[in-house]
Amino acid sequence: MPASKKPTKVQLETLNHIKEYIEAHQYSPTVAELAATAGVTPNCVAERLSALAKLKLVTKTPGIARSVRLSDSAKKYLHQKPER
Repeated sequence: MPASKKPTKVQLETLNHIKEYIEAHQYSPTVAELAATAGVTPNCVAERLSALAKLKLVTKTPGIARSVRLSDSAKKYLHQKPER
């Protein structure tokens, strides 16, 4: 990931939602569950996940439910306070 590319505030929130869900349930959330948590549409979450994948912070297998995984590089951003 280029040094200038950092996740946005909402992307950090999404990363933290994924981490917290996995810790609580021992499996990944669905796009719909992430959308409900964030109060946005599933399409919005899909766009966020796509952006996080481009930053190499998550992986997701198309067509497979609950396949969102945090990458090792995502760990340095987890529970970091978003820049305002």
